[in-house]
Amino acid sequence: MADVEATLFAGPSAFGLPPSLFAGIRRRPPARRGDIERLVKRQPPGVLLLCDGVFQAVPAVSHAELGAALDAGWQVWGVSSLGAIRAWEMRGEGMRGHGHVYAQFARYEDFTDDEMCLLHYPRAPWFPITEALVNLRWAFEQRGEALGISLRQQAIVIDALGALWFGERSEARIRALLTGDAGVPQQATEALLGWLPDNRIKTLDLGRLLAERPWKFSPAA
Repeated sequence: MADVEATLFAGPSAFGLPPSLFAGIRRRPPARRGDIERLVKRQPPGVLLLCDGVFQAVPAVSHAELGAALDAGWQVWGVSSLGAIRAWEMRGEGMRGHGHVYAQFARYEDFTDDEMCLLHYPRAPWFPITEALVNLRWAFEQRGEALGISLRQQAIVIDALGALWFGERSEARIRALLTGDAGVPQQATEALLGWLPDNRIKTLDLGRLLAERPWKFSPAA
């Protein structure tokens, strides 16, 4: 397939993106340990886009297999989720990061991998079941002030969610924290939660990467 520009490993971060963005992209499910090693052995060097990956139940994508891809001449980009994590960890090895989520590692010393985690349906279309904390932070940054949600109220919600397992960060839990512990009015709460699904930063980051296609303008590492 000569028209394939890149291979993308993505799941819930791609949920809701228009199909047109994936033209020329070979799509794969969220990556797990060994997927990239097999890809590198099977195909000549190309462009690898790591977005989502699985962990806990099975081993996550290793630094070693990403390093082997880089050594073999692949352009390796990370975005949104596990891809952003690995891109930050391997920025000195030639892996390239893209987007707002990736930038948060440099912005905040206490930015953790857990912020990107969520539960999702185990097969395509991989729709999210819980909310990634980084998406809520973005919603607060973009809409919090306009909706009258103070920085103190935002911090109450973020701190409470940060203390929870990511599988408990449901819309219902977020709503309860906003209206209960933080004292945010119901109207502002519903406005924020109504805005969030179409503006998840993990999804926006992936969409921008696919729209901009920076690998076309970047020399091989």
